[in-house]
Amino acid sequence: MAPSSLSLPLLVEERSGITRFDEPVTVGIPLPPSAVMHPDKLVLLDQKGQPSLLQSQVLARWFDGSVKWVLLDFQMSIGAYERVSYQLQQTSEPIMARRIPRLTVRQSADSIVVDTGNAVFFLTPQLGKLLERVLVQENDILAAGGSHLVLTDAAGQQYELHVRRTDVATSGPLRVTLHMQGELCSASGSVLARCLVRCSFYDGHELVQCQITLHNPRAARHPGGLWDLGDAGSIFFKDVSLHLPLRSQAGLRTVWLTQPGQPGDERTATSLAIYQDSSGGENWQSTNHVNRFGKVMHTFQGYRVTADGCILQEGKRATPILALHDGQHGVAVTIEKFWQNFPKALEVHHNQLTLRLFPQQYNDVYELQGGEQKTHTAYLLFTDTPESWAHLGWVHERLIPRTTPDWYAQTRAFNYLTPCSQDPHTACSTLIETAIEGPHSFFTRREIIDEYGWRHFGDLYADHEAVGHTGKTPLVSHYNNQYDALYGAIVHYVRSGDWRWFELARDLARHVIDIDIYHTQEDRPAYNGGLFWHTDHYTDAGTATHRAYSRMSVAPAGLSHYGGGLSNEQNYTTGLLYYYFLTGDATAWEAVQGLADWVINMDDGRRRFLGRFDSRPTGMCSATAHWNYYGPGRGAGNSINALLDAYLLTSAEPYLHKAEELIRRCIHPADDIRARGLDDVEYRWSYTVFLQVLGKYLDLKTDKGESDYMYSYAQASLLHYATWMLEHEVPYARVFDRVKIPTETWPAQDIRKSCVLHLAAKYAAAPVQRSAFRQQAGFFFQACIQDLQTFPTRTLTRPIVLLLTNAYIYTYFQQHLDETGPSPAQHDDFGRPQKFIPQFYELYCVRAQLRKALAGMQSLGRACRVLGR
Repeated sequence: MAPSSLSLPLLVEERSGITRFDEPVTVGIPLPPSAVMHPDKLVLLDQKGQPSLLQSQVLARWFDGSVKWVLLDFQMSIGAYERVSYQLQQTSEPIMARRIPRLTVRQSADSIVVDTGNAVFFLTPQLGKLLERVLVQENDILAAGGSHLVLTDAAGQQYELHVRRTDVATSGPLRVTLHMQGELCSASGSVLARCLVRCSFYDGHELVQCQITLHNPRAARHPGGLWDLGDAGSIFFKDVSLHLPLRSQAGLRTVWLTQPGQPGDERTATSLAIYQDSSGGENWQSTNHVNRFGKVMHTFQGYRVTADGCILQEGKRATPILALHDGQHGVAVTIEKFWQNFPKALEVHHNQLTLRLFPQQYNDVYELQGGEQKTHTAYLLFTDTPESWAHLGWVHERLIPRTTPDWYAQTRAFNYLTPCSQDPHTACSTLIETAIEGPHSFFTRREIIDEYGWRHFGDLYADHEAVGHTGKTPLVSHYNNQYDALYGAIVHYVRSGDWRWFELARDLARHVIDIDIYHTQEDRPAYNGGLFWHTDHYTDAGTATHRAYSRMSVAPAGLSHYGGGLSNEQNYTTGLLYYYFLTGDATAWEAVQGLADWVINMDDGRRRFLGRFDSRPTGMCSATAHWNYYGPGRGAGNSINALLDAYLLTSAEPYLHKAEELIRRCIHPADDIRARGLDDVEYRWSYTVFLQVLGKYLDLKTDKGESDYMYSYAQASLLHYATWMLEHEVPYARVFDRVKIPTETWPAQDIRKSCVLHLAAKYAAAPVQRSAFRQQAGFFFQACIQDLQTFPTRTLTRPIVLLLTNAYIYTYFQQHLDETGPSPAQHDDFGRPQKFIPQFYELYCVRAQLRKALAGMQSLGRACRVLGR
């Protein structure tokens, strides 16, 4: 082997007590700039130094063309509770692994054949046959006609899958992934819902991983800005199931277990079902689970196993495997996160296995809201050795390779990352750790409102909204990834190597992608493809689920109108971006690009009604707190951030150009900062969000090696505002008289001031100025932690997420005091700030004046009536 120019460890820990044999694993790994140009030069050495089969795919490149993120597929064997280390190296010579892959895929006009070497899978997507035939050792496992996916609506009508498009998304020596897009159609041709199926096949395995996404593409009607269940845009159904009929019909036996590691029970039965009706938790009847009528329809706590009408077993939380075989051939199945995504069922009836993703046993119909989708992951194992069904248990705790925190930091694929082991700020670290351990962990908090079920699992409980709640049951409030909790979990996973952070991130990512994003193009441009914000402050979510405003809520005093919709101020993409880099999950890629497109579309005046008469930008993507404020704020900041993330993902220049347009719209190096009213804490606090994103833009330009006009413009703007901060900013705890509700979140927000000032120090030219910025950055970091400690509510969700996503930056800059940005190539004259005039601005002004006049007349009328009494 030629000497390696690159070498890094891949660490794997088996935590479930299951011995793994050639388990397929997939992981994204960052590489430093200029280190690797071609991923085919990478080689993976096992713990004995022997080369393993490796499949690689470039997910992102540095601006010099070198590989920034690479997705690795390989297979590994590991003993129960064992820890091993592989080595990823780059060589100049091809290396032969110990065996030759046998995985192939052949596609014709009407069928696809995948041969893994141990099994051959025949798919006929045009006929809706996900698996028409499966051969194991040349024996047909499935009955004629193969598998079929069926939705049954509330009236009992059935809809079967009709695939309209099939793509081979990934084709390599170790994994083939097919994407099938289709619709669920009745016999008469009517369409009820869309369906996307992603099937992955692995070299040498008889296993299929099926990700099945049910999608309602309609828009919700949301009358009055209220988003309750029962909306006219919803679809209702009773069952969605995948059916697998076996060819054998005689001598069939059923094997089942409800927990990994248990010995399986085997019996001859006409029918057997494992059905999870509720979470099984203490609060399984939580009002979190109300239907459109405000009722909780669960029947019992946990799960039941029944056979031929008799109850065989009852329990709280099932993680089951169900197999059917004839002594020679069979199929074993399971569903990932089975009890967490209740209701769920696995069944055998005669010679048919059924995976009920939305089971008919539930005591109600299911409602998929307009623009809502849900993804389930099922595993199907086809075998000619019935005993091998037990090998399926590993899918519930798949191996998660990672590299070291030092490597993640050294590559600079994450900005400003420092390993947790090098972080001396124990008070801050102790607060952050409460998210994953102890009585207040995010995992424990799920139990308070039973944050489980197919619509809720993965989200965080917004317990900060329940402070002061006096009801008999806990207030239900959903966090919906506010302040990018997903990114915070990922950052601390790579900083620490603690798998619990990844578990939190994975569950949250799946929830955000499916439930929190509005998956429709049939609503207004300001809503289509957007991200729902957290449920309304201090009120129960009611029947709005994760969609902000409910008719069950009482409008706050003084508001004539109660309701709303999606907002540019709650658009978080960076966690989704890095989730894609770590996993290769294509749905995360789609989510980042979709949220960036939402930014562009909502600002496009041509898309609005009467847009042909006034095509100016709407300003909707850049306003914060008020329709007519287009200065630095989180609305514009989050929009720019989404565009930058999409640019990093796709390298498409229009995203970068739009980001620069919004920067010029919202900030200027010669701004009259006093006129911005930044001392209005209640409405202008989020200008620091914008300045943080401005620093991210400067970092991107630095990585590109561009110190052009826009770099100079952004740098000068950042320093202009940071200088103002030196003279005027104080910790929020000192100005509680300026806020409506002095909560623990205010001191937590001080961490942003520390981040902005450190960024300003990096991009400042004068040493004296850099020193002043750094000193004040340290002051605000200390003030944040000290003031937060005075609140007994300091471990609530929102303040902890603010620390997760921001506090680590301070440690980095403390260790890199000499890091500075490049000087501008030239000193430009930026002119004077220009006021942004949005579409229909003049009409808005007239309407505002009319409202003011009307309010005055109403006040005068009331005064006259009083005088006339």
